This record gives sequence, C-alpha cells and structure tokens, in this order.
Amino acid sequence: MANTQDLLDEVNKLQAASDAAGLKALEDHADKKVRKAARKAIHVLRSKGVEIPEQARSWAEASTQSMRRHAGPIAMLDMTASPGVTRLTLSLPNDDQGAALFMAILDPNHRVLDFAAYYQTDGQQARTGRDWLRDADGRAVSPTWVAQRILWARAYTHGNNIALPPALDDALPRLTEFLADDATVDARPEPTFLDESVAEVEPAASDLGEILMSANVHSWPVLFDGNELFDKLGKKMEGVEQDEVSPEDRLAHIMDASKGDEALREGLQGAIANALDDVAVVLWLDGSLAEARRVRKLTAEMREADAPEEVDGVVNVVQLQLTSAAMEQMRRQGGFGHDHDHDHDHDHDHDH
Repeated sequence: MANTQDLLDEVNKLQAASDAAGLKALEDHADKKVRKAARKAIHVLRSKGVEIPEQARSWAEASTQSMRRHAGPIAMLDMTASPGVTRLTLSLPNDDQGAALFMAILDPNHRVLDFAAYYQTDGQQARTGRDWLRDADGRAVSPTWVAQRILWARAYTHGNNIALPPALDDALPRLTEFLADDATVDARPEPTFLDESVAEVEPAASDLGEILMSANVHSWPVLFDGNELFDKLGKKMEGVEQDEVSPEDRLAHIMDASKGDEALREGLQGAIANALDDVAVVLWLDGSLAEARRVRKLTAEMREADAPEEVDGVVNVVQLQLTSAAMEQMRRQGGFGHDHDHDHDHDHDHDH
C-alpha cells in the first residue's frame, strides 16, 4: 500500500534495534511485502541469538491493541462516481478499535461535492486493505496524499464561499491529526508516489486519444469556457460535410483554432490537468504503467508550457472535450439519455 515503504523502513529500524516484539507486531500485517520483510528480520535476529517472543500469547497477557489486526492507514482513488469527478477514500484506524472511513467527491477544480464518514471494524478494514492491494497488484494510493487532497479541496471550497458538507468539518480534527506536520497544505498536492513508481517506465507510445478514451475522458463535461473555440471551429467548418473531413484534417483544424485561446489555456493548466492527473493514478492502479506515465508527462508539460494548447498530444484532449460538447448537444436536442454509475462497494457500516 502507499505506506508500504514507510513500514519497510520501520522494519529495518526494528531489526537494527533488535526489537523482536515490534517485528512480531508486523509479521501478520495485511501488506504481503511488510509481512515478508518482518518475518525475514525476525529470522535474522533469531540467527543472532536474539530472544523472539512466542507467537501465541495467552489471552490473559494479550492487550486489546496487541490482538488487533488492521491494515494501517489505507486509501483509494477512483473516477466511477460521475464523469470528470474523483472519489477519494481514506480509512484511518482508531486508537482503540475499528477505523474511520472517509469518502470525498471532488470536482476537477478542487471543489468538494460530497463527503461522508463511516465506521469500519478492524476486520472490515483489514479486508478492505487486502482487497485493494490484490486488485491493484500491490500498488496503492498514498493515504497522506489523499488526506492532503481533501484538506486542499476543503480550503478551496471554503475560500470560494461554497457550502461544505457538515461531515467534512466533523472529520477535520482527525485528518489534521493524521497528517501532523504535513497538515498545512500550501500547494496542490502532487502524486509523487505515482511519479516515483513509474520513474523508470517508458511513456506509452500508443495513441493518446485511445488511452484517454479507455479512461472515459470523452464522457467528461467541458472543463473550460469553450465559446471562442466553438465559434472558430464553426466558422472553419461552414459548408463542409463532416464525412468529407479526414481525422488528420479534423485534428489540424482543432489545433489551428486552439492557438492563443486563453480560456482553453486556463482549462488545460487547471481543471483538465487536475482531472488527467487522477486518470494517471487510475491507469497506474489498473496496471497500465506506461500509459500512466504518458498521461502524467502530458499534464506536467501542459502546466509548464506558455502555450499548452501546442503541447504534443493536447489536441487529443481538446478533441474529446469537443466530442463531449457535441454529445451533450445531441442529448438536449434528441433526448437520448445515459446512466451514471453511482454504485460502489466498500466494506463499512454507516456511522451517523
């Protein structure tokens, strides 16, 4: 999971300190890598003559905490709640028993659309952690990053005089306590855990449009003020039959119409880049590492460029935004609909 490296570092510290009891507490951890490292460290200490506590403790000697089995802080990100928005899930073990499960829905501009809190038993939380790790083949989102994202979104929402879900303010002390010295978020939190994971991965050379289509980007609402761009394209295409325009010519028309469009630039470097960063995380979780690196590279270049509309691959993003606008117009005129997937399956009890 995202805190795997921290736990592996802790295993090394415990081994260096010959703290066999501390290692025993980790040998049944939900994270397979942590379990393996702890058991290996215990073996090393045993070979050095360090006394290892008995694995089975009597019920009279065991404290409630020593018998607990949870996954530690865990987090997940998905984009299935609604097109273009991100659902962040964070589970933090309580001091005594169980865990607090937080779910936040954020839009690409960092606005908090919804927030809810639930209670998980230790068993539910451990099972959730195992499921997430299994589904993502050991990859997991950083709980610290997710908590910081939630705080960043809360600050943006509050700063723009938008009402916050009451449950978020109720959870604020817990989130800040978890983050401790990292609770002050001065800039948009970057997914550095993702960057570190794919640092040696070559960006995918496959068609960027297809990668984005696989991530459902074509279903997003338009994330910038497109009036100027739509007008330019409309004038360019006057009298032209759509079936007479090749895909290459269509992209060329979009690139030409996009040049110098300040509203588009603002969207590309803001909401669109934000949402695409989350797409990169989703691709990474799904095992599409090269594609995740490609999308993350795109967002970095978009943010750094003076003319982001000219960055390689951006035309594919703009084309999908235009497709979305056309689909929305067809829905309004033709009346055909679609269903958003609002289903989610998390192991929790409602805590109201």
